[in-house]
Amino acid sequence: MASAAVQSQFIVTDEISDADLIRYTLLNDHVHSTESLTNLSLNSAYGFTQDFTAGFSMPYLWRSGFRSVGFETPSGVGPGVKIPRHGDHDHGGGPDPLPPVPFVESTDFEGLGDATLYGQYRFLHDETALRHAAIIVGLKTPTGSTDVRNARGMLIESDHQPGSGSWDPLLGFSFTQQAGRWAFDLSGLHAFVNEGTRATDRGDIVNYNAALSYRVIEGTIADCDHGDHGHAPTEIETESHDHGHGGPTWDLIFEANGDWRDRVRIGGIAEENTGGNIIFLSAGSRVAFPNGWSTSVSVGLPAVNDFNGIQSEPAMRVLFGVSKGF
Repeated sequence: MASAAVQSQFIVTDEISDADLIRYTLLNDHVHSTESLTNLSLNSAYGFTQDFTAGFSMPYLWRSGFRSVGFETPSGVGPGVKIPRHGDHDHGGGPDPLPPVPFVESTDFEGLGDATLYGQYRFLHDETALRHAAIIVGLKTPTGSTDVRNARGMLIESDHQPGSGSWDPLLGFSFTQQAGRWAFDLSGLHAFVNEGTRATDRGDIVNYNAALSYRVIEGTIADCDHGDHGHAPTEIETESHDHGHGGPTWDLIFEANGDWRDRVRIGGIAEENTGGNIIFLSAGSRVAFPNGWSTSVSVGLPAVNDFNGIQSEPAMRVLFGVSKGF
């Protein structure tokens, strides 16, 4: 069997003020602010057997209100002038140059992200106990854009580009336990991130999730779940895809979604204001129809915001997806 899905993720962040951005920059802190981030992905999966599924995901990203500090001089030299440091001297014998003036610029940009290929093998398939477990192996490929520029024609910094330029192996697991109308799911996925474009290593990423779902309406399609959220590579195909001809199935879902990221390293040097850990508490709903269509929506608020240094912290996340099983 096969499936196709479109999923979107919209994250709103707490912005850093212009005054604070300038203040941090003058203190030699490399700080940015982002208003929102949107990720729209096309996903597909194919079940070669009851226990082995292969799939891919191709994202497209929009970043709105990306604000950073530049410098210009009263003499007209454009942004990008070096910030004067204590001890800098002019050895040319001329008058001291006018000091550069900081300014905040805002940029909206978009681009194709990095595609992910994965395989999922279900090694535990206990229909009596309604218990399933699987291992996931994958690879994130450098298909994304790495040359996006701002309105002045300057390259956006490499760690904020839609694409990373790196080949990153993935390893994860997923577990499902059903009990009547209830289901409990655990999953984790580790991305072993390598150095990509412009000698930038974005840092390893660990996603970890726990979910509790309750089937409000059973319908007549309990055997056609189509991978829940559109075949993300941390969910298990537990059903047989035997299409029925009755009403829809409706589930309520409560989740804890964690995301840990290591610090970004550029040229081997760690960026202090990058990386950290966040946990969203989310509530959502999923509806599956007899013809193989399903849709899901989820809204999450951060319960843990433990970031390194000074960063724009997520304030809310909205997920929406539509999938079709064949």
